[in-house]
Amino acid sequence: MSAERFIKLVEDEQGFEFIQAYRNDEDRIIGGKGNIYWYIITKKGKVKESYIGKLEGGVWKDSYVKGAGAPKDMPSGTTIDLIAKNAFLIQGEYWVKDRKGKLVEDSHPHLHYVYGFGDKAVDVSEKYGVTIAFSDIKDDAAGFHLRDVTTGSKVELP
Repeated sequence: MSAERFIKLVEDEQGFEFIQAYRNDEDRIIGGKGNIYWYIITKKGKVKESYIGKLEGGVWKDSYVKGAGAPKDMPSGTTIDLIAKNAFLIQGEYWVKDRKGKLVEDSHPHLHYVYGFGDKAVDVSEKYGVTIAFSDIKDDAAGFHLRDVTTGSKVELP
């Protein structure tokens, strides 16, 4: 379901990319344009891992590149599965899906959900439906915030 949801978002926006900024200068660049989708991990601005999926005739052709190495074929659907898992992170949890979030109207309006006494929190973009922030007081490294969103003709293929 989430894979189809992301594909529809890319189609509706005629290209969509967003960046989840983790601690220690790590970014996850998640996007798609046309029939090409990507999940890229960078560290201090350098590409560490790239997953690229191309949808042709209903079949995924996926590749993986570590650093600047040579591409390696991956099982069909690897890239879109990574995208779906991370673009909609935590949204399937009962404390998110069964509740109405608090609307926060800032530079990127989002729905804010809190678990427990602030043990965990997640923000979901009101406009795009993707997870733009997450925090967990028991796992600081798992937290991230939104760095950027790009849509339409401004989206560049990796």
